[in-house]
Amino acid sequence: MRRVVRMIMSMTLVVALLTGSFGFSCLTVEAAEVGMLEEVPEVLRAEVVDIEKESIPFTALAQCIISISGHDDGMYIDITTGAIGVASVIGVKDIVIQRKFWYGWKTVATCSGGEINDRTMMAICITYENAVKDATYRITCTHYADVDGYAEGVNDTGEFVYTY
Repeated sequence: MRRVVRMIMSMTLVVALLTGSFGFSCLTVEAAEVGMLEEVPEVLRAEVVDIEKESIPFTALAQCIISISGHDDGMYIDITTGAIGVASVIGVKDIVIQRKFWYGWKTVATCSGGEINDRTMMAICITYENAVKDATYRITCTHYADVDGYAEGVNDTGEFVYTY
């Protein structure tokens, strides 16, 4: 009788262990199949460039920053841009101020901009006197420079609410 009880308990233990392992491995396979396992991000290699030793054969524009502020006399727009290296000419042009209406965007003002010679940075200041408080606007412009070759880029503020 002891032998029979031992054999039943041994078989029960074997079945329990096999069933537990089988269920675990099935769950793992299912998780891998549906993409639930976490992917390891790719590791990239960075190359250091010694700018002191390298010459830049083209114009590299710095970021063009459009700042908005205001007062009782209107919306103040300051646009700053720069280049890496001294530019024979650097400037901002084609400035467009648009206001959002229920039917879409409408150009409410434009400005030709300005430029300066033999500089690495420049800025222009504009006042839009007809700005409406709590109206939605956006401003676009083109900034450019020439340091061993002409380059230009377009900048856009995205929409903003004039709250001054």
